[in-house]
Amino acid sequence: MIRAVFFDAGGTLVHVDYARVQGALQRTVGRAPTVRALRDAEYAGRAAVEAATGADPALRDGTRWQVHFFGALTSLGFSKDELAKAGPEIRAEHERGNLWTVVQPGAREGLAALRRHGLAVACISNSDGTVAALLARAGFGDVLDFVIDSGVVGVEKPDPAIFALALARAGVAAAEAVHVGDLFSVDVVGARRAGIEPVLLDPLGRYADRGCRTAPDVPSFCHELVSSLGAR
Repeated sequence: MIRAVFFDAGGTLVHVDYARVQGALQRTVGRAPTVRALRDAEYAGRAAVEAATGADPALRDGTRWQVHFFGALTSLGFSKDELAKAGPEIRAEHERGNLWTVVQPGAREGLAALRRHGLAVACISNSDGTVAALLARAGFGDVLDFVIDSGVVGVEKPDPAIFALALARAGVAAAEAVHVGDLFSVDVVGARRAGIEPVLLDPLGRYADRGCRTAPDVPSFCHELVSSLGAR
């Protein structure tokens, strides 16, 4: 029986504000895709992260997000020269105010519904010690029981040790938890190593062959889980 649900932060609970990325591209290279095209290109970004993680298992989160943007924008036809111009401006935009600020409608309500059904709800994030504050600003502060930030605890996904910290904090066994995230090589691999069932976010339905449970988004996952709990 599921007693706890863990969520990733970036790409799961909070998403990139692609309107700001669009602006950075327009300012530096004079052209930019639509926000929807940028969002859909996340699949290419995730593939780039998976390839990089496979080549270097010790790859850290601070590098992963750069790999993600490079892969996504390359898939949209941006050249290396264009990315060299745009990269510093995208980073500067992130430093002016974290780019991961967009919350899907219904996400907060979905987490609140899980808690009302007696589940522990928490976040496990590879971050820099600031993710708890970021999630609080995004409106998740009162629907998360706790946040495990790799920048605070000193260990990153996919290391199972960070999942073990969350299990201990929630007071549940691995078989009683699920972890929802957007990166196979980080979230799915890490959760499995810890004995936790992974759920991979797949908004466009492209991951049917990944051999794991998928969901289009957090609100849909929460609704499905709440429905199954109500049926008991």
